[in-house]
Amino acid sequence: MTEVYPRASRQELRRRLGTLGVLVFLPLALTGCAWLAQHQGPLMLAGAILAMLSLVVAWAMCGAGPGACVAVSGFAFMLFVGPAMGDYLLNHRGVRHGAVIGDVSTYWKKHGDGRACTVVTTDTDKSDAYEVDDPDGCEGDLREGQDVTLVVDPEGWLKPRLSSRVNGVAPYLVWTSAGLLTATEGFVLYGRLRRRGLRA
Repeated sequence: MTEVYPRASRQELRRRLGTLGVLVFLPLALTGCAWLAQHQGPLMLAGAILAMLSLVVAWAMCGAGPGACVAVSGFAFMLFVGPAMGDYLLNHRGVRHGAVIGDVSTYWKKHGDGRACTVVTTDTDKSDAYEVDDPDGCEGDLREGQDVTLVVDPEGWLKPRLSSRVNGVAPYLVWTSAGLLTATEGFVLYGRLRRRGLRA
């Protein structure tokens, strides 16, 4: 025998499932997109498009005001959780190689000169050369011929860095990511409950 639910009960069930779906799916989608953004290339663009689609859907489901807050806090969450995952994984699975600075060059960027170092491994049969820029450890005091330690992701997903920039996850990244995730989830819950109240 099939039980017939009143229309109001079915709508309430759909709303609850929608709320639960946004609460669970949005953080997972944003975390996945932030991880895609750590890899330079077409996947970074795909991650950005998927993130924007996820945030627009969440915005629409939460209403104008709370939805805007969900979009802003969710986007900010991605900016912190991606680098945090990259730092964690490179610190734990990165392979350290003895290397030497082969070349140091400068280039122009908006707020001053940038630096790029060509780093050549010395402890492998084949001397591989890697490009490392200033955010990844090519600092002003490095000179050609200087011995350094290069940390390379064996999967090739993350850009190589000098060991001076591989120190695990900075505590501020963890706390900021957790705070932004909490804010995003709070705005989702508030927006969904507010829409429910407006429809009652």
